[in-house]
Amino acid sequence: MKIRIYYEDTDAGGVVYHTNYIKFCERARSELFFSKNLSPQKSDNEFFVVKKIECDFIKPAVLGDMIEVKTSLVKRKNTSLLLQQDIYRNDVLLFKASILAVYVKDLKPSRIPDDMYEVLA
Repeated sequence: MKIRIYYEDTDAGGVVYHTNYIKFCERARSELFFSKNLSPQKSDNEFFVVKKIECDFIKPAVLGDMIEVKTSLVKRKNTSLLLQQDIYRNDVLLFKASILAVYVKDLKPSRIPDDMYEVLA
């Protein structure tokens, strides 16, 4: 998913504020579902939650940059997925995140439905 960096994404120096990289990753995960006319939420009580994130800030993105978030599935278990999300400017790696997402139903871990898994596979 490509994202333009706007003024609202940056700090006073024009550099992307660190928490926005996580927002960009979340937006890209949601867009995987929206692009297939689905929702990242099966119902009000059935959806993915992020359990763990490990981030590596490598180089800054700045005002006006066009960045791309790339998502790949690293590992699947019955109730969780390990995803790798990398953010690039052209071919330059700016940010890496390893994200453990758990599928919950009624706020308890639950088996990932096949249709939800297929979107992220």
